[in-house]
Amino acid sequence: MPPGLASLYTSRTLILVAAGFIGLFLPVFLLQQYQSLQAVIWFYFWTWFLYLLLAAPGARLMNVFGITKVMIYSLPFLAFFYLALYFFENDVLVWTVVAGLSLTLYRMLYWVPYHTDFASFSEGKNRGKQISLLDSISTFLGILTPFISGFLIMEFGFKPVFVIVVVLILTSMLPLYFLPEVKEKFTWSYQRTWQEFFAGSNRKMMLAYIGEGAENWIGGVLWPIFIWQLLEGRYLQVGILTSAITLIAVILNLAMGDYTDRFNKRKLMRAGSILYSLGWIAKMFVTTAFQLFIASTYHSFALILLRTPFSALIYEKAADSGHFLDEYSTLREMYLQFGRIIVMTIILALLNFLSLNLVFALAAVASLLVNLLPKHGLYEKAFNF
Repeated sequence: MPPGLASLYTSRTLILVAAGFIGLFLPVFLLQQYQSLQAVIWFYFWTWFLYLLLAAPGARLMNVFGITKVMIYSLPFLAFFYLALYFFENDVLVWTVVAGLSLTLYRMLYWVPYHTDFASFSEGKNRGKQISLLDSISTFLGILTPFISGFLIMEFGFKPVFVIVVVLILTSMLPLYFLPEVKEKFTWSYQRTWQEFFAGSNRKMMLAYIGEGAENWIGGVLWPIFIWQLLEGRYLQVGILTSAITLIAVILNLAMGDYTDRFNKRKLMRAGSILYSLGWIAKMFVTTAFQLFIASTYHSFALILLRTPFSALIYEKAADSGHFLDEYSTLREMYLQFGRIIVMTIILALLNFLSLNLVFALAAVASLLVNLLPKHGLYEKAFNF
C-alpha cells in the first residue's frame, strides 16, 4: 500500500470506528430527542442542504490552505458535532443549530479533499483490492463496536459513547500530518460549478450519484430506526445483531476485492445493484429478529458485490479527470446531497400515508441508478473550459 494511502486510511479508519460506536444509534438518539420522525428528517434535510450550497466554496479553500491542512481543520468540527449532542438535552433548539452547523463545516472541509487524495494515492490496477482491504480493516475493527455501544447506552445512556467518539475523532487527526501534499487546484468559480451541476453532459453522472445519495440516506437513517422499533428499543440486541452481521461482511469483503480487479467492474456492479435492490424489497417484509438477521446478512453480501466495484469505478473516473480531479469530486458530493434532499422531500410528503417499511421501495429503485455512471470522467470536456 502506498504510504500516502496508508496515512489517509489510518485516519479514516479511526473515524469509521468512531462512527461504528454511534452511527447505528444516532438516528434513534435524534428520534428520542425530537419525539418525531418528521423532525429527525428535517434535521438531516437542512444540514445536507447547507452542504450542497457550501461544497464548492469548501473545495476552493484547498487553494488557500492546501488539501492536507483543510482535512485536518475539518476534524475538530466533527468532534464538536458530537460534543453538541452530548449537551443536547440542555437545550434542544440551541444545540440543534450548533450541531448542524458543526457537521456542515466538517463536510464542507473534509469530503472533497479526502476523495481527491484517495484518487491520487490509490493505484488503478489494484484499486479494488485496496478498497476492499481498507474497508475490511475498518469493518473488522468495528465488529465489536455496535455491541459495546449498545451495552453502554443500555447501562449509562448516550453520553459515554459521545465521549469515546470525540476522543477517536481527535486522534484521527494525527496520521494526516504524514500525508504527502497533492498539488491540485480547484479552478471553477461558484457560478461555473452550478453550470456544470446542471449541464446536460453530466446528466448520467448526476442520476447515478443521486441514486447513491438517496439510497445511502435511507440505509443510514431510516433502516436503523426501523431495526430499533422492530426490536422494541433493546439497544443490546440491536448491537449484537449488527456485530454478527459485520463479522460476516468482513469475510465477504476480503474475497470481493480480488474479483473486482480480475473481472469487469461494470458487470459486477450491475449484478450487485440488482441483488442489492432485491434486498431492499425483502426488507419491506421483515417482521421478526430472525428475518432481520437473514435479510441484513444477504444485504451485506449484495452491498459488497455492488459497492466494491462501484467505489473503484468512482475513483477511476476521478483519476481519469486529470487536473479536474477535485472538480469531479465536488460535483459528486453535490449530486449525493441533491439525491438525499430529493428522497427526504418525497418521504416527508408520503410519511403520513405509508408505513416506514414501505419507504424502502424508494431505496430499491435508487440502488439501480448507479448503473448510469458514465465511462469517462471530466477530462473529455477539458478543452471546453
